[in-house]
Amino acid sequence: MESPQQKSIEYFFEKYGVTDPDKKAEFLPLVTDTIYDYNMLVVDFEKELDQYRKEQLIRDMEELEQTISSTFEQ
Repeated sequence: MESPQQKSIEYFFEKYGVTDPDKKAEFLPLVTDTIYDYNMLVVDFEKELDQYRKEQLIRDMEELEQTISSTFEQ
């Protein structure tokens, strides 16, 4: 399995095809904290030694990605 990677806000803009600067400005306050939380989970994952805890962190990251996805799809 690949190790999770931190993702930038621009990554999600590209992933969901948001190119309009006005749309980006609209999404920015909606997703910034969630993306930050996601990236902090990646940092925790990289430091974690316990395999069970790593699996929990991966699930948490997947949930946050779903939250981000839902925000962009609305």
